[in-house]
Amino acid sequence: MTEEIYRTLLLNSADAVIVTDKAGLITTVNPSFSRLIGAEEKDLLGQPLSSFIDMSNQEENAAGKHPIPPAEPAPDDELEPRPVTVLTRAGSEFVMPAAQFPINQKNGDGKNCSHLTIVYVIQANSLQQAQTEFVSTVSHELRTPLTSIKGFADTILRAGDRLDVNQQRRYVGIIKDQADRLTRLVEDILAVSRLESKKLQLTIRAIDIKEAIERVIQNLSDKGKNHKLLVQVPAGLTPVWGDSDRLEQILTNLIDNAIKYSPAGTTVTVTAKGIQGDPELVEFSVSDQGVGIPEEHIPQVFSKFGRLDNPLVRQTEGTGLGLYITRSLVLALGGQISVSSQPGNTTFTVKLPASTLEQQAARGRD
Repeated sequence: MTEEIYRTLLLNSADAVIVTDKAGLITTVNPSFSRLIGAEEKDLLGQPLSSFIDMSNQEENAAGKHPIPPAEPAPDDELEPRPVTVLTRAGSEFVMPAAQFPINQKNGDGKNCSHLTIVYVIQANSLQQAQTEFVSTVSHELRTPLTSIKGFADTILRAGDRLDVNQQRRYVGIIKDQADRLTRLVEDILAVSRLESKKLQLTIRAIDIKEAIERVIQNLSDKGKNHKLLVQVPAGLTPVWGDSDRLEQILTNLIDNAIKYSPAGTTVTVTAKGIQGDPELVEFSVSDQGVGIPEEHIPQVFSKFGRLDNPLVRQTEGTGLGLYITRSLVLALGGQISVSSQPGNTTFTVKLPASTLEQQAARGRD
């Protein structure tokens, strides 16, 4: 009965499954792999797996190197899906996630005789769809400032001698503002790319959260000149264990949002404290007195380009990536982020590891 279940799963799985022997030759494939390669099962059996899947490092492939992968797969502690190049009979190449697992059969020297390779077709399709949607949205976001820059530049070129000094300055000011907006969008897109490619570099150390908050408040003082910025941090608060630049980026995004999305004359409050009963964490929050976030929209605030549809948001420039980046940075630092909201108050709360004496002592021994 168990064998019948496995056979049914193999035959009906949308993901491609391949079994190879010790020499790396294909002994079993499922219909999904045959469809992916564009060949009959009988034409695939006995062929080297490397003829259809290049398991080598993608960076080497990008450099034009295609080394023949070893018959042995990655060690048991490296079985996470990784990008591979799938080579079809029609000559097409697709980068898709795949993983390789030893099958529990042993030969005379105690080594595994065969291996199971899974190409995650469903995951690859989802990733491709997500990438397509992301590119489409980015293209739309880029087009808006570029249209303004081109339009006002054309106006100055065509009618420059008929424009008075004030008009020229206003048009140049608009061009500069839109160029700044374009720069912020590009920087946010690069940040998303680094986060999603796991290439974010962190320098972890003990950070005084009060000093970090005060630096960010000082940097945002011009933007917050029409708001009251209130900081509440108790003396002697345990430092945060994290990356200073990333922590300030998190604080900047949250405080900047609180200023942008709350009316002039209201208060933005930044609070930090320890967590009773959990000395391993430090908590800080940013609260505003803005319009609030409807409960049904709260799940989307951390998504890419997740901007809400209300008048205050529509009239405020933003890329829609800030909170997605903020959440990703919090997670990269080993923390948690949450939001609560009602009309007249929205609070973002972040919990990050505390720099305990044990951590500092361990760091000193590194």
